[in-house]
Amino acid sequence: MDQIDQRFVPFVLPVRTGTAVTFPNSDSIAHQVYSFSPSKRFELGLYRGRPYPPVVFDKPGIVVLGCNIHDKMIGYVYVTDAPEFGKTDEQGMWRSGALGAGHYEVEVWSPLLARDEPSLARAIELTDAKPGELEVHLTRALRPEPRPQRDAKIRDY
Repeated sequence: MDQIDQRFVPFVLPVRTGTAVTFPNSDSIAHQVYSFSPSKRFELGLYRGRPYPPVVFDKPGIVVLGCNIHDKMIGYVYVTDAPEFGKTDEQGMWRSGALGAGHYEVEVWSPLLARDEPSLARAIELTDAKPGELEVHLTRALRPEPRPQRDAKIRDY
């Protein structure tokens, strides 16, 4: 989970429980990465360039990352026990590896979903005769709307 242009890159990093993650700092300024999330609490002191030793994410859950120096820096580590998981590409597509026949629970998560809709989950069944395919269509874009520009007119009072 790098730090580039005062942002966490990638914005969301999905990992399997037990994965060790490094936090390099590719910015020319120092950062202090931390998380107070219940599934992983940690704090890396102020640093540039070479990161601290990797942080092991040993419990499943959503870990919100921040920087004590730059409040606008927010990132996420999605820690899961799921046998298959991944992140969508720029077109919103993700394909699983070869799944066998069976019942599965598919969950879609994004930090940009509404608070009252923390995830989208659906049960599916795959058969030997027909590989399963699941499309999830969201009713709204996940990208936040741009803020309107302030009126910069100077008023004479």
